[in-house]
Amino acid sequence: MNDRTDPVTQDVTAVPTQELRRARLIALVVGVVLPLLLSGVVTLLILSWLPELPSPAVTHWGPSGPDGYGPPATFVWMAVLLGLVLPATMTAVTLLGVRDHWGGAARLLAAMALGISGLSAVIVLSAVGMQRGLADASRAPDAGWWMVGAFAVFVVLIGVGWLVQPHVRPAPAAPLQPVHIDSIARGERVVWLATASLSRPAVILVSLIVVLVVGVTAVMAIRFTDRMWIPALTLLLVGVAFATSASFRVRVGPGGLLVRSMVGFPRVHVPLDDVVSVRAVDCNPFGEFGGFGWRLGLDGRTGIVLRRGPAIEVERRGRRPLVVTVDGAAVGAAVLRAYLDRTPTTAVREEGGTDHD
Repeated sequence: MNDRTDPVTQDVTAVPTQELRRARLIALVVGVVLPLLLSGVVTLLILSWLPELPSPAVTHWGPSGPDGYGPPATFVWMAVLLGLVLPATMTAVTLLGVRDHWGGAARLLAAMALGISGLSAVIVLSAVGMQRGLADASRAPDAGWWMVGAFAVFVVLIGVGWLVQPHVRPAPAAPLQPVHIDSIARGERVVWLATASLSRPAVILVSLIVVLVVGVTAVMAIRFTDRMWIPALTLLLVGVAFATSASFRVRVGPGGLLVRSMVGFPRVHVPLDDVVSVRAVDCNPFGEFGGFGWRLGLDGRTGIVLRRGPAIEVERRGRRPLVVTVDGAAVGAAVLRAYLDRTPTTAVREEGGTDHD
């Protein structure tokens, strides 16, 4: 067996330089420049209206009406953080993560950044506008219809942000140098095992999110005991999501391809009869799927993509192609391909499994 896994020198996933430059520039305008202008206008309006607001002002509405209060200056911070900082950060992370593997996921994330900025603008302006001239903030009207309008603006701006960006069709994923393995005869059993785990940056990011949620849970436990279930449930969901998607066991054998979370669920099994083709590719999760984890790509593929690098790509009969990032993907793909190509006349050669952790 030849286990060379060096990637091919030419990266066929790279978008032509001129198209890439144009796509990144327009994404920067959509996800940073437009939110900057929008949040700037909103912030100036709020600052001019602050003297007319009650203090404290309503900062949150519940099903029964106003149920949260704070200083009027809170709305200024909301306009800046939600209207500009969050969208700009999303766009910057997208531009840095995607690099030259541009596609629909990057286009959608930039459009969503613009949508978030518009959502924030409507929410903040409506909250401030309803309270102008009130002596008592508790008399502020219900904000339900404004929330509906804000969501409508969110959807419309995502559509606008998507349409104004160029449609860049990425080339197929870059193939890795193929590995040759002797054919597997009938009755011979060869098994390849490997572990797919989150990259270190992804683990750090998830850990920061968990710490943030724990902090919010602690604050709400002290100040708002009746609403503690909200961050507690969020913490539980984040914990379960991390536990079930941080690491997967990948197995290639006579039964086909099996990818199973270390905790047992979720899992996906691709029997040999369902495999149309298999190859090892170089995968950029952010550029091709918009992030890490269990993903559905805009190009019709399903991805269990935990890190950038080698991956097994399987075209399935009647279902979405499956991409799994894992070290030693070229060897795993070769074993699966050998099972697809095996014939009864192939010489029998006993071979043990290869374990890549």
